[in-house]
Amino acid sequence: MTDRAAGRTVVVTGVESGGLDGLSVALADGTRLDVRTVDADDLLAKLDGADALVVGDNLPASDGIETFHRVRAAGWDLPVLLVGRTVDPDRVETALSAGVTEYLAAWSDDRGAELAARIRAHVTTPALDGMVQANRWQTIAESLVHDVKNPLNVAAGRLELLNAGDEHSEAIERSVGRVESLLDELSTVAGVAGPIESVEPVDLADMAGKVWRDVGGSADRLTVEAAGTVRADPDCLWLILERFFENALVHASGDAAVTVGSTETGFYVADDGPGVPAADRERVFEQGYGTAREGEGYGLFVVESVATAHGWDVLAGESEAGGARFEVRAR
Repeated sequence: MTDRAAGRTVVVTGVESGGLDGLSVALADGTRLDVRTVDADDLLAKLDGADALVVGDNLPASDGIETFHRVRAAGWDLPVLLVGRTVDPDRVETALSAGVTEYLAAWSDDRGAELAARIRAHVTTPALDGMVQANRWQTIAESLVHDVKNPLNVAAGRLELLNAGDEHSEAIERSVGRVESLLDELSTVAGVAGPIESVEPVDLADMAGKVWRDVGGSADRLTVEAAGTVRADPDCLWLILERFFENALVHASGDAAVTVGSTETGFYVADDGPGVPAADRERVFEQGYGTAREGEGYGLFVVESVATAHGWDVLAGESEAGGARFEVRAR
């Protein structure tokens, strides 16, 4: 074992039943991991100083996925590993799709060394954990946006005092505005970089109407054929609809007619604008592809990032009116 793993603290919970009682002992034996077993009810209060969390996943006595969501909702981004006594491929897939760091199925007492090795790999190289990566990226991006905007504000203020001529002043103002716009987009991308922590039923028709009004669309140009709810993070669903609507309004010169409808596995947004060329429909979600947001190349890239975090796919196609049609499907 590497020296970097020495003295690492691992909290273990949910092992009181289901044949996992020996898990804590198996982890501590022959390692320098500091293993603490805590009751599920006291878990959040006893995570200070922990480098990793191991949760026994044994329904109904211990729901490891629910515990994972509870830990993330409380703001803890340490690696979370689930351990199950039996092999259930669907359960493993659900856990990993939710963002769980590792799932060790078919637990037996002689697999303590394997679990310890997995823990050491995550606590000594935490950047391998998706949640840790996302949080670090968001912190860096937010700091960068804040630091760069201050000198930009100074530059914009001094520009007003210069007598550089209308042509030069306008060009500089456009460039400053462009950088500010890019920074705003960077902040947005950072905000949706990590896994979705929780979802709830959102009325699609109600939200579509609110977002359409917010982006300045005319009430008579929106048709909502959607019924029911979508399980999503409300802020993220708002962002997806906002980007689709902006894309339609800009490409159709503000006069787009947009339809939002339900499908068997999700929803779609269609317009009567010029549409997306068939050759570009797979590229339109790439970072750097020229989009409605003044060519930053983040508009639909953000849409796909948010959709992927929800476990959705986004497809670009042609609407019945010959415009663009974007479909969001649950996998």
